[in-house]
Amino acid sequence: MSQPLYCRLLRLQHVHLTAWQRGLLGEGAVAAGVVLALADVASAWVVLVLPGLVALVVKAHDLLAGELARGARERSSVQGPP
Repeated sequence: MSQPLYCRLLRLQHVHLTAWQRGLLGEGAVAAGVVLALADVASAWVVLVLPGLVALVVKAHDLLAGELARGARERSSVQGPP
């Protein structure tokens, strides 16, 4: 089965998002940016920048999860079976 577009664009390997999580992160960030821009809390650039920042945080979380998993595998292989 093919990965969803959001996961393919970010090349996520360790974080597996469900459909509602992808929707919340993708469209939710755009909606929050639009609301902030219409309320004059932020400039119109936030509509473009906020989804990019959310994607950056998701990718950083994926990289961190990969490093933590790799470290756990290395520790368990060094210690050996109990």
